[in-house]
Amino acid sequence: MNCYKFYINKYVFVKDEIPDLSFIPMLMRRKLDNFGKAALYSLYNVYEQNKQTKLIFASCYGDIERVKKLINQRQEEGEISPTGFSFSVHNATIGLFSLLNSIKSSYNSISAGKDTLTNALLEAVLDSKTDDVIFCYTENNENLESLALSISKEKQNENSIEITIDFNKKGSSNSFDNIISFLKGETTSFTSNLYSLERG
Repeated sequence: MNCYKFYINKYVFVKDEIPDLSFIPMLMRRKLDNFGKAALYSLYNVYEQNKQTKLIFASCYGDIERVKKLINQRQEEGEISPTGFSFSVHNATIGLFSLLNSIKSSYNSISAGKDTLTNALLEAVLDSKTDDVIFCYTENNENLESLALSISKEKQNENSIEITIDFNKKGSSNSFDNIISFLKGETTSFTSNLYSLERG
């Protein structure tokens, strides 16, 4: 298989801004930091309520700010907050999202260094051959950025973007800003060291 056609039915992204999460109960919202807020905002804005879908979450560093706080807390107090720890693990955000929406299908949480975005997106695209997929990539290392996509093998609405993944074409435009430009239609292709995406 050198090429495969799929559809991005909806996408949303966050760049540097703290999104409005007033739709999430206050008790839960208070436990989230910027990383969790950006990820949940993105996920909720592409998810169709009561729909079972596979979830793919990706982050190179995870909730690094929370991890730093836990390290400092351990050094200063000799122990760490159980709640802080449970929210710091790599799959915490996607697990919370699946619980809040009673999603019983499987989910993956992926970290692949500098290639996290493109490798995890490849996983989501390949999974779309058999399942509808919600993909979310979130980072809060140097900049707060989050992207969520609803992906399927068939067109689901009039705004669906037809995409072809081509494993014969490769490149190095695999940054967050580049994929946002691609999704917005400002460029016709997005390349990584494994594949290229072309708009239909």
